[in-house]
Amino acid sequence: EGTQMDFGLLSGCGVGFESAVPSVKTTLSFQPPHTIFEEPLISGSCPLLDEASGTQYINSLNGPSSAGVIPEGAIATRFLPRILNGSDDLLPGLAGSRQNDRYLGSIRLEVKVGYANSAVDNISTGISRGTAVEGLVELEHYMDAGVGGSGCGQVPVLAPAIDAITGRRIGTFVLLLRVATANNGKHTPSSPQHGPGTAGGNNSTNGASSSTTSGLVSVVGLPTLTEDLGLAPYMDCDPPPPNSQLAASPPTAAGIRRRQVATMGSFVSNRFLEYQANVVRKRDASVLKKRYDEYHQSLLEESDVEGEADLPLFQRRSPRPFRPSNSRGDAMLAGIGFNVHVQSLALNILQENGNQARQAAVTQSVTHGAPADHARGFGEKSNNGGDASAGVIDSSKDGAPRGGLRRLESTRLEFAKDLDDSVTGLISAVGEHFKSRANRNRAGVKPSRHIPPNLPSIIHYRTKSVECAQRLHSLTWDIAVRRANCFSQALGIAVTSYLASLSDGGPAWRGYAAIWARHGYLLTYEGLLSAVGKELGMIEDASVAISMLRMVSVVLMPDDPNSNNNGRRQRIPVPYSPYLRWVHLIHLATPSQNGSNSKTQYRLEIGLDPSFFQSRVPDPLKNGTPVRFFPILFQMGVDIRQWGVNAGRSVALIQMKDNNSSKRGHVTMGDAADPSMETSTGENNQMTTSGHGGSLLDDEDDDGDGEDSIPDNEIHMALNVEGYRKLNAYAHSVNPTNGVTAAAAPPPVFDSLEYSAQMQVPQQQPIHPSLVSLSEAIRTSAGKMEHAVMDQAATICQRFGGGSTVFCKSGKDRTAMQVTFKQSQFVQRFIDKKEVRVVLEDTPVSSNDVFAKSTLMRKHGNRIPICEKNAGEPKFAFNPLQRKFMPE
Repeated sequence: EGTQMDFGLLSGCGVGFESAVPSVKTTLSFQPPHTIFEEPLISGSCPLLDEASGTQYINSLNGPSSAGVIPEGAIATRFLPRILNGSDDLLPGLAGSRQNDRYLGSIRLEVKVGYANSAVDNISTGISRGTAVEGLVELEHYMDAGVGGSGCGQVPVLAPAIDAITGRRIGTFVLLLRVATANNGKHTPSSPQHGPGTAGGNNSTNGASSSTTSGLVSVVGLPTLTEDLGLAPYMDCDPPPPNSQLAASPPTAAGIRRRQVATMGSFVSNRFLEYQANVVRKRDASVLKKRYDEYHQSLLEESDVEGEADLPLFQRRSPRPFRPSNSRGDAMLAGIGFNVHVQSLALNILQENGNQARQAAVTQSVTHGAPADHARGFGEKSNNGGDASAGVIDSSKDGAPRGGLRRLESTRLEFAKDLDDSVTGLISAVGEHFKSRANRNRAGVKPSRHIPPNLPSIIHYRTKSVECAQRLHSLTWDIAVRRANCFSQALGIAVTSYLASLSDGGPAWRGYAAIWARHGYLLTYEGLLSAVGKELGMIEDASVAISMLRMVSVVLMPDDPNSNNNGRRQRIPVPYSPYLRWVHLIHLATPSQNGSNSKTQYRLEIGLDPSFFQSRVPDPLKNGTPVRFFPILFQMGVDIRQWGVNAGRSVALIQMKDNNSSKRGHVTMGDAADPSMETSTGENNQMTTSGHGGSLLDDEDDDGDGEDSIPDNEIHMALNVEGYRKLNAYAHSVNPTNGVTAAAAPPPVFDSLEYSAQMQVPQQQPIHPSLVSLSEAIRTSAGKMEHAVMDQAATICQRFGGGSTVFCKSGKDRTAMQVTFKQSQFVQRFIDKKEVRVVLEDTPVSSNDVFAKSTLMRKHGNRIPICEKNAGEPKFAFNPLQRKFMPE
């Protein structure tokens, strides 16, 4: 709907058309029916005419006057109000007050009489200086002028000019109103309730926006935060039912506040909405769609992508089951975990009579690169542009919040707090304005529900509220995209671990399947990243992505080609496995009371070969039994970067000293490398390490941390304490100490959100006997590289039949050190285990024996080929000096 107006101001003065016509400054503002804030339209100068001249002007509106005068508009503006009805959120007292239950709003005209120019000084207007003259045009009376026929109408409007102090009419505003209505004048939903559709502006043609249940913010399980404040527009959560913001009876403080906020209209600008919908979200949604299409097409292709058949694996960039670590920065591959391998070790006992060897023990770990959004980066300075004036904040701009998900989500909570404080200030300023206006007792003036757009105190808080809301919306979307990329990687890694645990000799066949069905699949991620620079951002991304796995339950089922399941078309084929047929990820959003989907859950169905399912899947995991992930992250930096963080030293300074020492032919920092990280040259020069002359930071395809890398001295301790609490809860459930059996013990509570969902108060549980050593190792780990944290966590996870993954930045070098150490420890425990009653994990071993076996596995095992597979060279990337700073 569009309305264009031309108008002039009439007053009782003695100036005709033939004389110089004085003018006064006039402003127009729009009073919407759903918000208390007027919207400024235009301001300018209007002629001030006497009664006779004004009458002549009015008569000439329909054509030239007898004197040949054609009226010209002094000020013209166009605006696009929406037609609302009683089912929309209207201002209190408006519902039922208009004919046909249609509401369009009003135009308020205002003239400030101050120190007039010389032409007006000679005119007696009867108005004291400093007074305002106001007029009001209720637009509902003129809607029909644009309905029927050509759909366009033109009407002259005469609005009384009222002294705002005395209420006395002192003249007339003259306007020419042109009305053009769309949709034949029918009701259209109130615009503040509907922002652009999620994932690319998905509004339907009838004006109602689609549900946000399948929008990206909801899909990744991210609460909007604005919904609790009741702030429009509802960009990433469904709007509440119309008029549901009315205060409860009896009213609550939260209900009153939400109702107050509901009368304040939109908290973002039209320019911001347009930029978010048509640039930022459209761009990101397009990338996600293109990525899905390419992934799906790749799965359907039986041969290698054209042009890549002759390339070594580390140079390939098409979506394939294996993604090399040097493709971290490739945005198209950002949803695929990289350098993912299942590292298995089976111990077989040879039979003296020549019979087939008997399998005695199996251990498995998944090794991989950090599940982080390497392609989007971690807030480094970029030349990519953005519309700063539109309030856009994303990771492609300078000045955007830096870091990975953990830090960004903490910043987002700060933004929400700033927004809440600004809205509180706005509510207070609005209340003071209405109270002050009521006390002035404007005789004869109709009370107004609206607030003029020129009040400094309200402008301050409203501007600040809009700025805070736009920052919050921008960062929310950026986090949602980042979550999607990281979660996709973490989920692929987790499923790989779960399926590996079903292998012969795995924990599923050692009695743990029933525990998984009741208490969840314990999955420990062992991170070896340093808390500085880009690796700090990777830690922050990985920690959130791993926690998101708690949203997922896995269901194993036999493939049925004849099934008429409605979801068959959404099943993704698995073409390279003899046992896996397809996977199907089902989004199970649980809307909250206010319309968001922060309690998102997923059901991942995996179709297996029917004969494999019947013979190789344990009974507790059949019959559609869902197994929920119970993911835990433990993190410890193990390289020179982390040494620098702990020691408060600059690695760049160490680099300069080392280069100077190298020129003099000696090394100044320590002697031989730690035996646990020994990487000496193997037979036939098959295995080597990087030469000492390179940069200290040249390991693992390093791409630099930038000059302003700031370490985080507390994140390792914080993450390990969180991991301990979760593991302690799991231990008390699967191995109760109060005489209750594991089958009767309640499932473990993952975090405070689950406590809230179950209406429980978080409780401090005692240290489980199996976690005493881990608790002590974490307590003493502050400020040092305490490898015992990783060792104890891995041992406890194995004791409880859980899965294990190991990762560093690329999943090659530090990961190789950790996984070979774990395997050697497992072998030595198996060899030294003498008593039947002692479990394998409690068997003491000699460190020298473990180190010796670790060296053999590093020299002759599969980790060197994995390095070559990723980087094209059969060697680890450590130089001698780097090895000196690694823990034993």
